[in-house]
Amino acid sequence: MKESRTSRQIAPPGTRSFGAWLFTPEGAAVHLREQTAVIADVHLGYEWARGAAGDCVPAHSLAETLARLDSLFGRTSIRRLVVAGDLVESGRPCRRTAADLRRMGEWLAGRGVALVPIDGNHDRGGLFFAPADVPSPLPESVLVGGWTIAHGHRTVAGKWTITGHFHPVLRAEGTAAPCFLAGPGRIILPAFSSDAAGCDVLTGPIPRDWLTASLRCLATTGSELLDFGPLSALRHSPAR
Repeated sequence: MKESRTSRQIAPPGTRSFGAWLFTPEGAAVHLREQTAVIADVHLGYEWARGAAGDCVPAHSLAETLARLDSLFGRTSIRRLVVAGDLVESGRPCRRTAADLRRMGEWLAGRGVALVPIDGNHDRGGLFFAPADVPSPLPESVLVGGWTIAHGHRTVAGKWTITGHFHPVLRAEGTAAPCFLAGPGRIILPAFSSDAAGCDVLTGPIPRDWLTASLRCLATTGSELLDFGPLSALRHSPAR
């Protein structure tokens, strides 16, 4: 899918246009006409899940999520936030994660943004706390601008698809940059959570079909997106 001249002109600084979509440094794909942002792999409550396993991790996931969303909402008008799976780290009932979900829902509602979570492998089919308008079990997919949005841990049916699940990152010279993978009819989102270790698209094992899908790698620095070109060329580059 080619960028249109109009979309390039209206793209805010630091972002990249991809057809009807706008990729942002926060890790969101925004459908401007539908005022819908799509993110994936928030993993809210990561610290509480780790704590239940005996680890001591400072509280951070809610504050980081809201800060990143605040930055995203400052770029363009958003009325709907689609989370393409793994809104929470663990599907097991947890009082602290429930409180964080409640605060996030209230924060979004205060800004006039509707939350639309999709089922992910960490969500286990539903949320132990969710706003009244969030269905249970969670839907496996939703449509935005003709694109099928799903998590990606199971086969996705659709001509044009947007998924998460793999947490793609570009690792080079000791730095790991979350990245979008985008090609004709297919977008793979970076994780919205900083806790997601990621799938190294440069040297790590990746799904075989990624190399035949004409995907480009767009890595985020946190403030801008850098286009590293075709994924297949990156994988075969001698300079690693």
